[in-house]
Amino acid sequence: MGTLKNWIMLGGACAAFVLVAFGAVSAETIEGSIQPKLHDAAESDEGREDHYWRVWNGALPERQNVGDHDDVLAVLTGKFTGPAIGCTFRFRGGALDPSTLAARTGTQVRVENRDSFTHQLAVEGLPGFTPLEAGPGKARVISVPGGGPWALSDDVYGHVDGYLHSMRELVACASVTPSGKFRFDGVPPGPYSLRILRGAEQVAVRRVTVPAGKTLLVDPLSMSESGRK
Repeated sequence: MGTLKNWIMLGGACAAFVLVAFGAVSAETIEGSIQPKLHDAAESDEGREDHYWRVWNGALPERQNVGDHDDVLAVLTGKFTGPAIGCTFRFRGGALDPSTLAARTGTQVRVENRDSFTHQLAVEGLPGFTPLEAGPGKARVISVPGGGPWALSDDVYGHVDGYLHSMRELVACASVTPSGKFRFDGVPPGPYSLRILRGAEQVAVRRVTVPAGKTLLVDPLSMSESGRK
């Protein structure tokens, strides 16, 4: 009996080792950056000045300066059956963060309200979606059919805007830092399309292959590139 127990324990330890080893090679990291167009900085500065002029005059709640890429989202598309990785979105600092959202076609996307005041998300043209208030700490869930992209707004605060993309083979999402960097974690090895979304448009696309056992460093992408989703 003792021998059988020892064999069972040994088998369990081997199985655990295999699972750990498999996990170590089945979830990798992708790091990259984007290069903005030359006129983007001037346009962004102008928009921020207009926003803060309205804040100072009491027309809008104060919003944090989130940089020049708050409307940019990096996504991976390809063959993948699990839940989309890293596709979490929120109201924060008085606006959508980021303001470009993506979800796999036929699923749902959740938008959390991390502000201290109420938002009322509206999605223009999306069948069956009714704007409802979401207080601090609450969330709105959007069912995402095929089609789009759909324009997003806030029925309480008129300065809030964004876009929601429906993507049939969405694998992962990554926000873009103010300096233009992005990072995907937990991506299985394999071939993908790396896409950069900005507002309603896809502004860059590149084929990448994620290797097992190491981080993939992607050369900088120019947002002058374009392509279909």
